[in-house]
Amino acid sequence: MKTLIQRAGKKLTSEHLHRRARVVVVYLTGQGLVQIVTMLIGLLMLRWLAVAEYAQFSLAFSFQTSFTMLTDLGITATITALVGTRINDATVVGQYVRSGRHVRNLMLLVLSPVALIFYIYIAHLHQWSFLASSLLFLSIVVSVYASGMISCFTPPLLIHRQLSSYYRISPTSVLLRGAASAAMHFLHLLNAWIAAWINAGAILLNGFMSKRKALAYVTLPAKTKPEITRQMFHYALPNIPSIIFFSFQGQISIFLISIFGNTRNIAEVGALGRLGQLFLLLSGFNQMVIEPFMARQPKQRVARYFLLILSVALVICTVICLMGFMESRWILLLLGSNYANLQHETGWLLLSSCFSYLIGVVWYMTTARRWIYWSTSWLAIGLIVVTQAVFLSQVRIDTTLHAIWFMTASTAAHLLAVLINSVYGFIRGPRVKIEEDHETHLEPLTEQQEL
Repeated sequence: MKTLIQRAGKKLTSEHLHRRARVVVVYLTGQGLVQIVTMLIGLLMLRWLAVAEYAQFSLAFSFQTSFTMLTDLGITATITALVGTRINDATVVGQYVRSGRHVRNLMLLVLSPVALIFYIYIAHLHQWSFLASSLLFLSIVVSVYASGMISCFTPPLLIHRQLSSYYRISPTSVLLRGAASAAMHFLHLLNAWIAAWINAGAILLNGFMSKRKALAYVTLPAKTKPEITRQMFHYALPNIPSIIFFSFQGQISIFLISIFGNTRNIAEVGALGRLGQLFLLLSGFNQMVIEPFMARQPKQRVARYFLLILSVALVICTVICLMGFMESRWILLLLGSNYANLQHETGWLLLSSCFSYLIGVVWYMTTARRWIYWSTSWLAIGLIVVTQAVFLSQVRIDTTLHAIWFMTASTAAHLLAVLINSVYGFIRGPRVKIEEDHETHLEPLTEQQEL
C-alpha cells in the first residue's frame, strides 16, 4: 500500500510539473512573440520617424500611459483578487467586469477635457501643428477606451488560465499594427499622428477580441451593481492616491524635459525608453503568471515563493545592468544612428528599468496577497517626493542625462517603498477579508483551465 501511495504521489507530481511547464511554454511563446514584434516596431519607429516627429509620438504615448492609469484608478486590477476561488461562477465574474467597465468609461468622460488642455499647452510650447496635435490627442482617447476593454476582459481569461486563448489575440493585433506601419512607411505617409492612430486601432482590435473570448466565462448583468462597485473601491481605495501620483510619476521625466528641454531631448528620452521594452517579456510574466500563482498559494507557502521569485529577478537585473554600463555601444545599435551618442545615458536607463521591473515583481505578489493598506500609498509617495525634491534642489532637468538620473533616483525610492510594504504585509496579512479566506478546499482545475 505504501508503495502504491508513493507511486501515485510521484505521478501527480510529475503531471503537475508537466502542466506547469506547459503553462510557461505557452506564455513564453505567446508573450515572446508579442513583445519581440512590439519591440521591433518601436525600434523601427526610431528609424522611420524624424527626430521631431518621434518627439511628438513619444509625448503622445506618455500622455496615453498617464491617462490610462487615471481612468482606471486600479479598479480593474481588483477583479482577480476579489473573484478569488469563485472563478467558475460566470455571474460573479460578470458583476466585477461590468463595474470595472462602468468606472473606466465614466472617468474617461470626465478627464478627457482636462487632459486636452494640458496636451495642447505642451504642444504649443514646442510650436507643433495644431491639427497634428489634435489628431494625436484623439488617438490617445481611443487608445485609453480600448485599453479599458482589455483591462476588464483579460482577468477572466487569466484566472481560468486561458493563456492559449489570450495569446491568439495579442499577436494578431500586434502583427497588423506592424504591417500597417510598414505600409505607411514605404508609401512615405508615416508621421507621428498616423503612427499613433495605427497603434490605437491595434489596441481597439485587441479589446474587442478579448471581450469576445472572455464572454465564454462571463455573464454580464444588465446593470452595474453598486455594492460590487463599492467593494472594488473599498479594496482599491488605499492605493488610489498612489495610482493618481504614479499616473504622472511614471512619465514625469519626459513631462519635465518637455517643459525645460527641447524637442530633441524629448525624442532622446523617448528613444531610451524603448530600451525598457527589453523588460516587457519579464514584466508581462508578473501579471499573467506570478500574480495568479501567488494568489492561489496557501499562507504557509507564500514566504518561500516570494523570496524565490525575487531572487531570480535580482539575478536577471544584475546581468542586464552590467551589460548596460560596460557594453552600451552594442545596445545603442538598436536605436539607430540618430541616438548613437547616448552611451553614458544607456547604463543609467537600464538601471532605472531594472528598478521598475523589480517594483513590478514585488507589487504583483503584494496585490495577489491583498497586502494593500493606507500606508502603502503614502509611504511610496513620501519616499519618492522627498527623493525628487532633494534631486531637483541640486539638478535642473534640462538635459537627457539629467532626466535619466531623475528617473533612476525616483524608481530606487519606489522600490524601497514596496519592499517595506511587503515586509509589513507578511506581518499583518491581508487588509480585506473575503470568503475564500475561510475555505480550505479548492476545486481541481481541468486540463483546459491549466492552459
